[in-house]
Amino acid sequence: MTTTALGDGFRLVDPAPHDLVLPIHRVRSSIRADQLPRFWETIWRLSCMTHKDTVEPEIVNWARCPEPLRASLMRVGWAILNIPTPDVLLRETASRKVMSPRALRITFSFWIDFARWLVKRGITELAAVTAEDLGEYAEHIRTYGRSWDHDQRAAKALTRIWGYAPFLLPQDRLVMPPWEDPAAVMSDFLGTKDTPAGGENNIPIVHPAVMSPLLVWSLRMVLDLGPDILAAWRERRRLLDRTQEASPRGGSQVVVDYLKGLIAEGKPLPGFSGFQEDAIKASVRSRGGKETLPSLNRQYIAGTLGVTIDQVIVAQRRLRRELEPRHFGLHAPLDVPITGRIAGRLWTDSLDFDEITFLVLHLSTAALITTAYLSGMRPEEVLHLSRGCCTREEREDGTSRYKITGRHFKGVTDDEGNAIPEGEVRPDPWVVLEFVAQAIAVVEELESGDLLFSRSFSRGYRPSSEGGGAVPSDMAAKRIASFVAWANQQAIRLHRPHELIPEDPEGPVVLRRFRRTIAWFIHRQPGGRIALGVQFGHAATLIGESYAGRSKADMLELLDLEKGLALADALTQARERIADGESVSGPAAGRYISAATEFENRYAGTYLGKRELRALVKNPKLQVYEDPKAFLTCNFDAFKALCDPELELGQSSTSGRRTPDRSRCKLACGNISRTDSQIAGIQREIDKIDSDAEAGLDPYPIARRKQQRRAVFVEIIQRHQSAATPTGPSGEETR
Repeated sequence: MTTTALGDGFRLVDPAPHDLVLPIHRVRSSIRADQLPRFWETIWRLSCMTHKDTVEPEIVNWARCPEPLRASLMRVGWAILNIPTPDVLLRETASRKVMSPRALRITFSFWIDFARWLVKRGITELAAVTAEDLGEYAEHIRTYGRSWDHDQRAAKALTRIWGYAPFLLPQDRLVMPPWEDPAAVMSDFLGTKDTPAGGENNIPIVHPAVMSPLLVWSLRMVLDLGPDILAAWRERRRLLDRTQEASPRGGSQVVVDYLKGLIAEGKPLPGFSGFQEDAIKASVRSRGGKETLPSLNRQYIAGTLGVTIDQVIVAQRRLRRELEPRHFGLHAPLDVPITGRIAGRLWTDSLDFDEITFLVLHLSTAALITTAYLSGMRPEEVLHLSRGCCTREEREDGTSRYKITGRHFKGVTDDEGNAIPEGEVRPDPWVVLEFVAQAIAVVEELESGDLLFSRSFSRGYRPSSEGGGAVPSDMAAKRIASFVAWANQQAIRLHRPHELIPEDPEGPVVLRRFRRTIAWFIHRQPGGRIALGVQFGHAATLIGESYAGRSKADMLELLDLEKGLALADALTQARERIADGESVSGPAAGRYISAATEFENRYAGTYLGKRELRALVKNPKLQVYEDPKAFLTCNFDAFKALCDPELELGQSSTSGRRTPDRSRCKLACGNISRTDSQIAGIQREIDKIDSDAEAGLDPYPIARRKQQRRAVFVEIIQRHQSAATPTGPSGEETR
C-alpha cells in the first residue's frame, strides 16, 4: 500500500493502483489471487468475501460515482475494508468491527448517491462539505419516500466516513454529521419514525389455502412421482454416456436403418416438444438458416443406438430427400415403466428425454419445499444441507427418529461479536418427520456433489467466480414459482381443480415464509408453544412464539391477525351449520348462535383485511374456538373459563388470558356449546369404541377406560337431544 507519512510516523490511507482491495484473510479460500479486485479497477466484487455456498453477487461499480469524488470515496472504501472499525463507530448500536459484503455494498451505494447530490451543488471535495450541507442532505433523502429506517441507514453511512477521518487524507475527511451531536437525535433531521421496524416477525405466513395444495403436490412429487422421475433421469444419463463412447464404423448406416424402420412402421421420429421445437426453429432463422423440417433429437438417437452425434447428422443428410414433416414427432420417450399414480390413474403415459430435465428440477424443488416447511429451518440452513446430513435413530421403544445435522448462521459470532461468515454446525440436530428424510434421500440421488440443493439443475448455469454452488434464496423463489405453475398444469390436465394452488394474497411464496407458516400452524395446536421452542431450538417459548406471532406479544397471546383468521374460520363454520338448520346445545348455545348471526350480518361476503381481522379479535362477542378433538366449541369468556387455573381455585383471574387453553378443557365449563355435527362426531366415536369392544383385543385397563369415555359421550348425546336449541335457515332460534 502506498501511504502518506506524517511527522509522528502515522500513515494515511492512499493505496497504490495495484494494491488489493479486499483483505486476504477475509477472502473465500477457493478464490484465486488473480480474481481479486485491485484498487485501480472500478468494479469491486465484494462477494469474494462471502463464505456461504449460497453466495450471490455483491458488486460495487465506482464508475457510477461522479469523477470528482470517485478517488476519495474509493480510498475511504479501501479504509473500511482494511482498517478495523474505530471505537467511535462501535459505540453505535448497529455497528460491528467487520461489515458484511452486503452491508458494504449498501453503504457504498449510499455514498455514490451522496456524491451525485454534492456534485449537483458544485461541491467536489469531501473536506468542503459543511454540517449544514449534511443537514440539507438529510432533508433531501426524505424526498425519496423510502422508510424511516432506510433513511437512517443512509445517514449513518455518512457517519462512517467521519468515523474514519483520522486515517484519511485531508481532502477525504468529512465533518461530523449534525445528527451525531450529543444534543441531537435522528428525528430532528428525518422526522418522527412512524413505521414499524422490519424483521422476521413481519414476514407473512403462506395462506393456508395456498400452503395446503402446495404441500400436497410437493409430497406427491417426492413420494409418488419421484421414483419414475429418478428412473428416467438415470436412463437419460445412461444414453448421454453412450454418446461419448467410441462408435464402430458404419454407425451412420445404423441410424439410417433405424429411421427408415420407424417410418415404415408408421412411428414418429424422435423430436422435441412443441415449445422446444419452436425455439430451435427461431434459433435457425436468427442464424439465417433455411431449415424447414422439424428437428431430430440427435442426442437421444445417438444414445439409443450407441453411435456418435456426428453419425446421426450424416445419416440425416443422407435421408434429406426422403424425410417429410409428417414423419417427425414431438417426443423422445425414455424406455422406463410408469408406476406413479394420482387418484388410481397413471400420472403420465411416458417421460420425454428432454422434458425430464425440467421434471428433475421440479422434483428437487418439491424436496426443498418439503424439507424447509416440515423442518422449520431458516433458508440458509436448509440450502446448506449436504449429503449424509439425515440419519435414522432406532429408539429403545421400537420407534424411529430422523435427525438432520447441518450448519446454522444466525447469532453465530466470534469473541468480538462479529458474525462468523461460514456459520457453524448446529449443536442440536433438527428432529424431522419421515417425509423429510424421504425428500432428502431423493435429492441425494439426484445430486452428484455434496450439496443437496445446488444450482446444477438451473438451465444455463455457470459456476460463479466467487465460488459457492448452493441455490440462493432468489433462485429458490423462482423455482418454487415454476413448480407451482407446473403443478397447476397437472391439476388441470388431470381434471383435479380442487388441487389448484391459488395465488397467495401476500405475494410470492419464498423460503423464509415457510418457517413462519409452520410456526403458525404449530402454535394453534394444544401445547404448541412448547413444541415451537423444542423444534426451533429456542431456550424460551417466548422466542418460538414470536415466530407464530410477534416478539412484543404476551406469551399467552396469538398474533392478532392469525387469531383473527382462526376466529373467522370458526365463525364461518358456525354460520354454515346454523344455516343448515343444526341444533345447538350447551350452556353457551345462545352465545354461539348470537356470534354466528352477528358475524353473518357484519362480515359475510366481505374481504377480511387486517383492519377487519383486528376488529374481529377485539369483539368479545365473537370469541368462538373450535376444538375438534373434544367435539365442542368454546365460546370464550375469561370470567367463566374453567381452563384458567386461577378461576378453578376460586380466585379472581390475573392471567389476562384472551384465548382458551385447550389442554385444560373442562366438560362443566359454561363456555361450551355443541352442534348436531359435533354430536355426530361423538356418535362415530361411540361406534368405534363398540367395535373395539366387540373385537376384544384391548387390554382390560384400556377397555375399561374406553367404556368410561363411552358413558360420558352417551350422557352428552342425551343432554343434547333433550335440551338442544333448534335453529332455522335464518340462524334464529325456533323456540
